[in-house]
Amino acid sequence: MRMSIVAVSMVLGLGACSTGPHPLVPDTPEGPASYVCYSSTFSNPAEVRGIADRQCGRSGMGVSALIGQEWTPLRCGLITPTVAAFRCGRGGSSYYY
Repeated sequence: MRMSIVAVSMVLGLGACSTGPHPLVPDTPEGPASYVCYSSTFSNPAEVRGIADRQCGRSGMGVSALIGQEWTPLRCGLITPTVAAFRCGRGGSSYYY
């Protein structure tokens, strides 16, 4: 019985996974930010930046800086194990991705 519960949980967990980039959280206590989980194998920078643009756009802002990137499979999932953090702000972009 226990093995069947584990098997069903794994199937449901993997079924929810996608190789496409997806947002992690929209904001931080320090101000508007965009966190995007993605796979460097399956995603391109334009897709990741597009999600960040949409998240920052909800606050009426654009992406102003790339805060950093980190490999975080426990937070983002095994299929999209990398997170990119973007700062939202007014004005033009001051970074190159």
